[in-house]
Amino acid sequence: MSFLEDLANNNNTEKETEKKGKSPRELWESCFKYFQHFTSIIQKENKTFDSEFNFVFLNIKKECLITGPYEIKRTQSDGDLVLEIKMFNQLKHGIKINRKDKRSAELLNIKLSKDHILSSIKQDNDGKFFLELNPKIVSFFRIKLNKNQKFHIEYTNICSSTKRSIPLPVENIDEAHMEELAKYILGQKPSLYTESISDQKITKIRDKIELQKRLQAKKDENIQKDLIKQEQKEVTRLANTFKEKSKRYLSSQSLKLKNKILDKIKSLKTD
Repeated sequence: MSFLEDLANNNNTEKETEKKGKSPRELWESCFKYFQHFTSIIQKENKTFDSEFNFVFLNIKKECLITGPYEIKRTQSDGDLVLEIKMFNQLKHGIKINRKDKRSAELLNIKLSKDHILSSIKQDNDGKFFLELNPKIVSFFRIKLNKNQKFHIEYTNICSSTKRSIPLPVENIDEAHMEELAKYILGQKPSLYTESISDQKITKIRDKIELQKRLQAKKDENIQKDLIKQEQKEVTRLANTFKEKSKRYLSSQSLKLKNKILDKIKSLKTD
């Protein structure tokens, strides 16, 4: 039984036709047909789903209910086809965020608003400012066909307070993957974008890190050797410079002494 059949609790879901030979526009229409059916099922019974919402920038996770009203629409702009589903995350427990002053509270309020998360600035009995988040958070799921060529999935406040854009390979456009996406946006499959790494891959990653460390150590060693060579060259240069200066100085002094002696001899002869 498919996910949609589980939701509807009946067997009237039509199988998706083979995608082989379909154009990008036809594949997008298949996606829209699937999610139109999906939305009609959860609208009909006004279904709710237990989930968890991650406020990434606040490092807070809260239990929530995914609720309606569920809405689906299709738009076209500048050659892009967009399928959009709108729903809500209803927090089970409120969130209060303390701020150091009113200005700080206002800035956070603006940031939250840009992320489609509403909040109110309040003061406690001690005059300290804080934000109280609206427990209802609007969420959007979109499938875009860009210029009739490439597919992208967009998530806005789906499972977390982020906006994500992920390429959707054509080979993934089938009923099985659409069900995975449907489960994800309802909080039923949070591991969809969590990669599972095998022990073999972990070993390869560790070996690669160790190799990079050895290469960096070798590079640092060569740099150190070059520095030592440069220092030695500079010492030699300075020594040669000093030697030349000493040589010139001694030669100069010797000449002065010689001239002095000759002057003394001349003076003696004159006397």
